[in-house]
Amino acid sequence: MFNNLFLGEMKKSFGKVFHLVFGLIFILIFALMTFSIHEINVQIDLWDDPSDPPPTEEGDTYTEEDVDLMILITEAQIETLEKQKNLTGFSWYQSNYDQIYLAKASLRYYNYIKDNELYGIPLDYHEGMDFSGIFMSGGKVTADGYIVQMLAIISSILMIYGIVIASGSFSKEYREGTIKILFLRPITRTKLLISKALSVLTLSSIAYVIGFILTVIFGYSLFPTEYKDLIFSFGGGAFSLLRSDFQIFIAFFVYYLEMMSMVFIGFFMGTILRNRIWGIVIPMLLLGIGQFLTFTGLGRFFITDALNFSQYVGLHPVVTAGSNIFLSLGVYLFYMVGMAVLTYLSVNKRDLA
Repeated sequence: MFNNLFLGEMKKSFGKVFHLVFGLIFILIFALMTFSIHEINVQIDLWDDPSDPPPTEEGDTYTEEDVDLMILITEAQIETLEKQKNLTGFSWYQSNYDQIYLAKASLRYYNYIKDNELYGIPLDYHEGMDFSGIFMSGGKVTADGYIVQMLAIISSILMIYGIVIASGSFSKEYREGTIKILFLRPITRTKLLISKALSVLTLSSIAYVIGFILTVIFGYSLFPTEYKDLIFSFGGGAFSLLRSDFQIFIAFFVYYLEMMSMVFIGFFMGTILRNRIWGIVIPMLLLGIGQFLTFTGLGRFFITDALNFSQYVGLHPVVTAGSNIFLSLGVYLFYMVGMAVLTYLSVNKRDLA
């Protein structure tokens, strides 16, 4: 019975006109972004001024003396920043990024090099602990750099796609008056809720996987495949020396989690408000509110900052002031569990009319 219910909800969510229009928009944006990124490599190939060579990014090579010096400098920087924090008080958290977090991450980075004696090896390290962006080799965008960049783009596009579907999952039933008809069959409200939620998340997941496959195909077809050693930071403290293409694995799961979280928020809003428009608008507004709260010092306690796990795995250049992986995880679980409970109560306790 549940399988039939789930498949039925999948079918209802699959509006042909909507998916056709959205698919065309997705293909257009995908093609334009791919062309724009590929054009960087084309311009590099056409570079004809030997006196002004194109920019390259081969990574940094350290000596033992360099690392010891950077450790001393960074320790002094942290001490200075700690004093500034004590003097400024709460206003310290009104900055849009955490300078102390980044400085401590840099210190751990240099200590990692020292402890593992990674001297004389070209290592990639981006200021602000940002290990993503567009990776280049000899000035050209590489396949892994293109894939990571495109994953960020397609996850944002498909987030909107998922929110539109999720917000109308229950609200459409109430608007068309079909919600009571559903219960003429031997199903419970809980089963209906789970089937609708799973159908929305499944469709969003399928779309994301398709987008990922297209990105990988175009990435390795149009861009050079060159790897280099890259130091990855997890939570600003756990470092690992891996091949640069490992960032694809990280980006896939982090952007997927962020996208699905926003889709669930759309499902939550559409269900408790019984209104599709608000179910779409409110999640979009939350992103703007989160940016505003960052400058008030309270952003780290808001859902949109908490679900931004990319800032802890090197996919985002800055970390919100006062935040850390454990705080974000706690805030994230608080909001998500809270919304799940409220959604359950809304469906099971409220009148169907």
